[in-house]
Amino acid sequence: MEILKDENNNYIKDTSPYEKFEKIDNDILSFYMQYNQLKNMYRQGWLKVRIGLEHKDKCESIADHSFSVALLALTIIENNKLNLDTLKCIKMGIIHELGEIYAGDYTPYDNITKEEKHIKEKEAIVKVLQTLDKDNDYLEIWEEYEKAQTDEAKFIKNVDQLEFLLQACAYGYDAQYFERSLNKIVDPYCKEIAMSALKITKGNKSPEVIG
Repeated sequence: MEILKDENNNYIKDTSPYEKFEKIDNDILSFYMQYNQLKNMYRQGWLKVRIGLEHKDKCESIADHSFSVALLALTIIENNKLNLDTLKCIKMGIIHELGEIYAGDYTPYDNITKEEKHIKEKEAIVKVLQTLDKDNDYLEIWEEYEKAQTDEAKFIKNVDQLEFLLQACAYGYDAQYFERSLNKIVDPYCKEIAMSALKITKGNKSPEVIG
């Protein structure tokens, strides 16, 4: 399988499905064909920084990550009977990477500030949501996630880091080497899972930064 790049220099599996149609007269279909691109986009940090292009066949997509964040959040909430808005958390987990359709997926090693990244992703989300005729709260939920001031946003920020850590474990790495994520996980329920991940991966391989 040839590995392609998009206009943002992101590694992708295929060209955008949205670009293959001249006109779509249904707003939900148009929205779908745009967010379908998240299935097409590799999580750049893994290919560019950690596991390398030779492992592209097992690398997760951005859609894989978003689904996992949403389901992980739902499971933690229900298992522990947390007093959180479950629907909002699920929405937040699914929507939090929506802007990467057009803005691209930046890694911590990319030369971009947090403010610049926020602006690019917000512009991208507005572009995607202009497709939909009906009002929705997607942009507001994304903004809430970005500000990380509500209980739901703080929780999903923790789950986002936890999911990254667990994916590293799934790739066979020792969780202790991912200190950046471990230090950001402060929610007690997420922390408990992270500590379990540390135990089961102890002695596994360490990640190497590529390049």
